[in-house]
Amino acid sequence: MSIRLGTFNVWGLPEAFADDVSSRMRGLAARFPGLDLDVLLIQEAWTEEVRDALREAALAANFEVAETRGGLMMFSRLPIRTSQFESFRFRGDPERLAMGEFIGGKGFQTVSLEGEHGPFSVINTHLHARYRRSRPQLNSAVHTVQLMQIIGAMNDIDGTLVVGGDFNCSSQDVEYRIFSGLTGAVELGDGRSHPTISRSNYYKRDRNDADKRIDYLFVRPGPGVRWKSYGAGSLFAESERIRRRDRSLSDHYGFRAAFEWQPPAADPRPSTFLELDPRAFDLARVLLEIGREEADRRERVHFRSAGSWAMGAVLLAGLRRHPVVDRRRFLRTAAGALALFALTPAVGYGTLARLDSDYKRDAFDDAREVLALLEAHSGGTA
Repeated sequence: MSIRLGTFNVWGLPEAFADDVSSRMRGLAARFPGLDLDVLLIQEAWTEEVRDALREAALAANFEVAETRGGLMMFSRLPIRTSQFESFRFRGDPERLAMGEFIGGKGFQTVSLEGEHGPFSVINTHLHARYRRSRPQLNSAVHTVQLMQIIGAMNDIDGTLVVGGDFNCSSQDVEYRIFSGLTGAVELGDGRSHPTISRSNYYKRDRNDADKRIDYLFVRPGPGVRWKSYGAGSLFAESERIRRRDRSLSDHYGFRAAFEWQPPAADPRPSTFLELDPRAFDLARVLLEIGREEADRRERVHFRSAGSWAMGAVLLAGLRRHPVVDRRRFLRTAAGALALFALTPAVGYGTLARLDSDYKRDAFDDAREVLALLEAHSGGTA
């Protein structure tokens, strides 16, 4: 059985946050009828306009559609049996609204497809964008906690499994090694060729950093399955004429690859232990600890900010009783209004300190539990 796969971040944000969205979606939709793929993973289909355009084009091109939250869609020429979505427990910082990560609700989509040799599963995901550019380890920690959630779901899926999407990291980043090392999944490519973030892209023409690939397709073959990959290459890298210029179809290029696989001749004997990379356990432990420490630090900072604003509110409220202020209605009213104004960030920072830090700690604690289970099942060799 041969499966041709593709993954593409369509940059389908509202028009205020992305360029030429409607024109790009029309150009992308026009390519669907001749698309020689069996399965296409889509990320950043955030708006109803984008989803409608892609859904209509996919159905017209004889794809089945699995649509869910988090900007994710999957198109398949193989029958779709089931589809479900799971939100990431770590969602970013609520006060950083411009990033959009907290309100976006990213996660991963798990779809079961009916193949020639029976059902197999495909996971489509989009990890957090750069969490802290100035702290690469913390950025890797956030990716790791999200990947551990995916790994936990992978452990509940039997048989051959494909995982793909926008990982927002390069093959040189430590989280890439952690994911492959803790799953046994193999990337359908060398991780470097066919960059998906490139200065040759019209919308990245002012980029100074080197080209890189951050969009991947991994396969974790089932026990005893014989397989080989082929056909790795760029996807949707051609230009589209938009507003009298040749522009790209997204700020990413897509990535495509195929793999051919045969089921085992007989029922394979289940392995006692998973063959995982011991070093990946150590790397994951370090990063998860860094992430949890950051959650604790944020809690302390927010509590201090809440306390400062609360103290300011108390002082301003007390100022109203000062004889000079009390005799002047305008000053008394102004002091009261400022006290209420100071109380708002006090409550906000207090809420951040408690709720935001708690959910972040829970996410890292859950990830450490998944890691411990993996280590136990691998025979404690890590």
